[in-house]
Amino acid sequence: PEEDHKVESMKEGVAMFCAFASFGSLPLLGYVIIPATFPSLPEEMLFTAACVVTGIVLFLMGSVKSIFSASNWFVCGMETFLLGGACATLAYTIGQFVDGLVS
Repeated sequence: PEEDHKVESMKEGVAMFCAFASFGSLPLLGYVIIPATFPSLPEEMLFTAACVVTGIVLFLMGSVKSIFSASNWFVCGMETFLLGGACATLAYTIGQFVDGLVS
């Protein structure tokens, strides 16, 4: 490895953390900004809003990823959107299943 591999690895780790923290916090805005703006919305609408915001963020994150690859921005965006959506759906389904076991 190169002599400065530790420095480069640290830079990449910090960049990854910042990206995760910023993109990861955006779906939470559906639970913060929307209820503050529309306090009478039911809980189901907040969940739907959070899902929509999450989908938009996943697509945008994939589009940004295309800057660092040779792929088209739309293809990268859709790939990240579909993969992230599938993972989120699976996690939600497992959570519902475990909740049914515990309740």
